[in-house]
Amino acid sequence: MLNLLKIQDYMQKATRGEVTISPSAIEDFAQECKDSVDRQLNKKREFSIRMSGLGRPLCQQLLDRQGIKEEMDYNALFRFMFGDLVESVVVLIMEQADVEIIDKQKSVELEIAGKKITGTLDLIVRDESGTDKVWDVKSASEWAYKFKYTGYGGYDKIKEEDPFGYVMQGHLYGEATGLPFGGWIVVNKSSGEIAMVEAPEWQEEDRKEYMKDAEVRVKRLLDPNPDFVKPFKSEFETYKVKGEQIRTGNKTLPKICSMCGYRSHCWSKAQLHPKVTSKAKTAPKIWYDVLKKKEL
Repeated sequence: MLNLLKIQDYMQKATRGEVTISPSAIEDFAQECKDSVDRQLNKKREFSIRMSGLGRPLCQQLLDRQGIKEEMDYNALFRFMFGDLVESVVVLIMEQADVEIIDKQKSVELEIAGKKITGTLDLIVRDESGTDKVWDVKSASEWAYKFKYTGYGGYDKIKEEDPFGYVMQGHLYGEATGLPFGGWIVVNKSSGEIAMVEAPEWQEEDRKEYMKDAEVRVKRLLDPNPDFVKPFKSEFETYKVKGEQIRTGNKTLPKICSMCGYRSHCWSKAQLHPKVTSKAKTAPKIWYDVLKKKEL
């Protein structure tokens, strides 16, 4: 991909001290950093239906709408701010590398189920063929970068397990602008590597399905008295003995619930405990719904 090569080439030149940057570009970057601080530290806690969150598990959105507070670890603040800053750095580098950015931080809206749903897309970039596409910027852990976005990962892998609704978000932005969804520009937070993870060209059918799903979700979120049913069930913990699956008698939370800020609302008896079936010297901790057996 030509644009990715431009970005990598510019970054390589920067490490050799072969580039300069204008004061105005530095000022723009500084303002974006200020905006991030204001956005994250003066965050309004009001529920709204937005394109960026509509693809999240519907149960989370319903609880949010009810005014139930999401519990987050203190380090979530750093993750959010790192994400903002990574996005600003990526855009700065892309502009300096002469990547043709048509628009950035563009406010868009769609009427879904009779309601105007708004959002703010990251970038519209013109590719080497002259086609404008919507792109989203993400920062990723070492594991996610290697196994979810690149390597054996990519669009289909993200779509397969998408707790943050990234795929729906991209298609909603695309639908709102009348443009294809390009994919994700991803930065590995550990190594600083960067990749452009492309959405497939045959995305029209996917977009139709996501638009139908979005309409169902908006209708549910607009329902004044929606029934709340916990959609996920705990799972039996197992291990193998000579190829046979053996149950420990414990039950673990689904992975998506383990990461959820509303976990205590749905799983009031959940316990964080070292993984019983782990053979590691220091076993990783996981969430249990039922913990009858604490060691093998």
